[in-house]
Amino acid sequence: MVTISATTGYFLTGSAPSWAVLYLFGGVFFLAAGTTVLNQVQESRRDGLMPRTNHRPIPSGEISSSSALIISLVLLAFGTLLLGLNGWLPMVLGLSNIVFYNLIYTPLKTRSWLAIIPGAVVGGVPPLIGWTSAGFYIFHPHAMFVAIFVFLWQIPHFWLLMIKYGKEYEMAGFSSISKTLNEGQIKQVVFYWGVITSVFLMLFPFFDFNFKPLLLVFLVGMNFGFILLFHRFLFGEKSGKTIHKAFILINSYALMVFLLLVFNALIS
Repeated sequence: MVTISATTGYFLTGSAPSWAVLYLFGGVFFLAAGTTVLNQVQESRRDGLMPRTNHRPIPSGEISSSSALIISLVLLAFGTLLLGLNGWLPMVLGLSNIVFYNLIYTPLKTRSWLAIIPGAVVGGVPPLIGWTSAGFYIFHPHAMFVAIFVFLWQIPHFWLLMIKYGKEYEMAGFSSISKTLNEGQIKQVVFYWGVITSVFLMLFPFFDFNFKPLLLVFLVGMNFGFILLFHRFLFGEKSGKTIHKAFILINSYALMVFLLLVFNALIS
């Protein structure tokens, strides 16, 4: 998803495919992979305490922390090198995400459930990496629009996991929103944040976006459909799989938004 959002940022500029896309795709992919491996090194002890994560390579004993650290550094170095081929700004943005994710977000997870805020900032950066990889100004309204959307989307995306795994996170020593709110209240927060994310998309005129009429109709219909289904999965169904369905829905929704934005840019 991180790599897809970065590629979306590139094509949103209307730029044609080039070597820069491959450098971008590979750079973000390897940086994301390296960051994830480093995170598993940092949290290997806590991962071993949660049923959801105790099968991961380090806590299960398949690989040592030192070996995983070496793999992480190689991935991070390769990703940084590839992004550097697109210029210093994409590379700096990629490195800043390592700082935010591994040095700020990861340690904060044990101290406050609000750690999700810097964590969501990490999600908003890849579209900017893609935008600048195409050689465009980072603070262009279109780039800001996508970055803010991804930032907003990250919050309900993560808190859906808290509904299902909140107790496990608490057991491992992480700070969870489930310590503060019960499941029903978390669902309310997740739903209304999802609505806010959906409504934000309709503010596109303030970010200098123009949609083709048919695409605009599709965007409005998709937003209404998302809100109705999201509400149904969170509150209407009693099946134990409803949170899983809501999680799939919100990820599919983001993918559809990315595709819509790219398609609109390429036919403009």
